[in-house]
Amino acid sequence: MYLLILSPQLWAQLDEEMVEELVIPLSQPGKPGILEVNQIYGGITVTGYDGNEVIIVARQKKMHRTEPMKNGLRRIQNNSMALEVEEADNHVEVVSKNWGSDGRAVLNLEVQVPRNFNLKLKNINDGATHVEQVRGDLEISNINHDIILMDVSGSAVVDSINGTIKAVFNEVSSDNQLAFTSFNEDVDITLPAEVKADFKLQTEYGEIYTGFDIDFSATAPQIKREKGSGSYKVKLEKWVSGQANGGGAGIVLKSHSGDLIIRTDE
Repeated sequence: MYLLILSPQLWAQLDEEMVEELVIPLSQPGKPGILEVNQIYGGITVTGYDGNEVIIVARQKKMHRTEPMKNGLRRIQNNSMALEVEEADNHVEVVSKNWGSDGRAVLNLEVQVPRNFNLKLKNINDGATHVEQVRGDLEISNINHDIILMDVSGSAVVDSINGTIKAVFNEVSSDNQLAFTSFNEDVDITLPAEVKADFKLQTEYGEIYTGFDIDFSATAPQIKREKGSGSYKVKLEKWVSGQANGGGAGIVLKSHSGDLIIRTDE
């Protein structure tokens, strides 16, 4: 386990932000692994590179200096950066301990991983999620900010409530499964023109746009009944479906209020 705790005294010496780097060796260099990150306040950027280590750069605002109080005593802000990292069998888990709710708690993480690596990323407030040049199984959730995937490949399950999702895939194989959900914002994905895919799309109040020459068809509404507390809840779901290049990978896009946009790389 790697435990990074930066003291308030060190923070007070810096002008703008605290920056710290951790280099995590993998138990099995050269083999695929998984990066798991859990963030409450702050963004996550993950970039694939030609290396066999996981490199983490943490950035956080400097601690405010002590402030006088009415009784003449001085209050000391206890806002030290705390970052815990564990590695076992190529599973790297990163947990930031920034649980405060003000701006000083925002901790931004910049991570480099080998290009063939699986990702499991979760963050909630005050920062977007960026992933670039990574091939693997991508499980990404950001509640209140955008998710941007560039030059990626593999399977993906991506969701947000208040953020836009934008993804550019350089390769999608027939056994990949892709699912993108944003409750309030747009879902915008770019796929290779030759991709073989089965699309399933749903938006309540948005529009659907596509660069593929596909005859999409609306399926009959599906009725879901849920029983609880002596009553029934009935939910109607209507999907639009279609195939590209004969069908293949399952690709699902869903939004409540946003548009669904499917582009080709041509």
